[in-house]
Amino acid sequence: MRSDRSAPPDDRPPPPGHGPVGTGGGRALDAALAMAALLPAVLAPAWFFGRAEVTREVAASDEWRGLRAAGGAAGGAAGVPGVLQTFEVASGGVDEFGIAREERLVVRDGTGAATRPDADLEARVREVSARVASEAGPGRCVRDQRTLLCAVAQAGTVRGAVLTPSEVRFPAWGLCAVIGVAAVGVWGLGRQGRAGRLSVAVVAGLAGLVGAWLIAQAAGGILQDLSAVESAVARFAEPSPPTHATATGPAFLAIVTLACIALFLALHAPATRLFANLRDRPLVYAAIAPAVIGMILLIFVPFFMGVYLAFLDNSGRFVGLANFGEILFPTETSDTNFYFTLGVTVLWTVLNVGLHVLIGLALALVLSDPGLRGRAVYRVLLVVPWAVPNYITALIWKWIFNTQYGPANAFLALLGLDPVDWLGRSFWTNFVANLTTNTWLGFPFMMVISLGALQSIPAELYEAAKMDGAGRWASFRHITLPLLKPALFPAIILGTIWTFNMFNVVYLVSGGAPDNQTNILITEAYRAFRVLKNYGLAAAYSLIIFVILAAYTALTNRVTRAAESVYE
Repeated sequence: MRSDRSAPPDDRPPPPGHGPVGTGGGRALDAALAMAALLPAVLAPAWFFGRAEVTREVAASDEWRGLRAAGGAAGGAAGVPGVLQTFEVASGGVDEFGIAREERLVVRDGTGAATRPDADLEARVREVSARVASEAGPGRCVRDQRTLLCAVAQAGTVRGAVLTPSEVRFPAWGLCAVIGVAAVGVWGLGRQGRAGRLSVAVVAGLAGLVGAWLIAQAAGGILQDLSAVESAVARFAEPSPPTHATATGPAFLAIVTLACIALFLALHAPATRLFANLRDRPLVYAAIAPAVIGMILLIFVPFFMGVYLAFLDNSGRFVGLANFGEILFPTETSDTNFYFTLGVTVLWTVLNVGLHVLIGLALALVLSDPGLRGRAVYRVLLVVPWAVPNYITALIWKWIFNTQYGPANAFLALLGLDPVDWLGRSFWTNFVANLTTNTWLGFPFMMVISLGALQSIPAELYEAAKMDGAGRWASFRHITLPLLKPALFPAIILGTIWTFNMFNVVYLVSGGAPDNQTNILITEAYRAFRVLKNYGLAAAYSLIIFVILAAYTALTNRVTRAAESVYE
């Protein structure tokens, strides 16, 4: 028999797309396309970040310019560029009968000549003037798609100006050039057989550094133009213009560069193989392209937008880890305590999932008994709680736990017990109401999973165990539970994630009462968004929840080896 060492060498070239990176024109092209596809994953968010920083500063400059023009409205707001109209709204006093006259509105154009406003402008001016007259402060600005309207109160008169907002032009052609040059560089290295992992990472790092530098230069140029305009305006009006700064300094350059290097070390080789396969099997990738595009647009884009929002405050200013610090390091004046809410969430999840599994598995064992009559009817009835939309079930259980009219207290009265204020000022009664509702919603899922797994266990195993003298408990422990593991453990992991984020039940049944004590992390994030109007804090909460659940999923999959039977 001929050994492998005596086999003649195979001098045939590898099929297209299957050689090492850097061998052949096809692979060099694939490596270049991978570079061109991956660089925007870092440079595009960096560009949007720089543009958002500049847009915020431009908006602040526009509002300062508008308030300065409003303060000089009586004199025509001379020296303030972009002013379309100025206006004054003064009280009309009262007539001889003591009835208030209509306010006097005077509108002037950019040259100072009186003009008649259109109906829409007049309505906006009167609305903003009423707000400014009733509030204490430096003034107010209202922006729409085309104009910026600013007003200030001076000696019983509201003066204002209508301006054209500044247009933010943040060029992207430089980044496109950087991506093109980097792709050509990788193609050249690939043609020479030098497109290794380290060389590609160096090219990516240089591209990221140059791209971040171009973004920082563009932001700095716009800020210089703003400062020049504000310096000219400041000669005609006080106070001094605002100071401008963007988070596009050295830290920004370092983060973008390191992100490019890390991304290419991790993904350039798989991306190169992807383009090689795309050339070899285009129809396969064309078939899955709609699903991939949908996932990118509906899942990944909103996710990364939420990540970006977590590092901003409500004014759009980059605040780094401040939102996370406010959550993870609460003070005595903090609105809530993250760790108390986390403890409530963990308790909520453990009790719910435990009850779901116990009740679901017990019912599945009963329904798997071949001697049980009417099993089909019972299965349908027991699945109904899972089939009904959970918000409808939550509202029904909220009515059940109503103190005055709910069936829960009516049942206690039949037993001679005092009524319970379920949704009142007690943490435990509110928590029990939430727990009961979610247990009712969740056990059918575990029952269906367990029932399907039980039916797949061969009956011969139980017969052999019975012949060996094993009782029901021994058969359950040594046969049923081990064979339920491949189906039950993934269901428990999935049920834990669902329960951890079960917003509807907590929000609709207890509403977090009393005093937000029964809130879980997801409802606390919603409260930060809806009630506190702190969108960056809400995004930070959501990101923390994602990290917790991702770590839990990875840990449980590693410890339980839930899917090992599937692949063996």
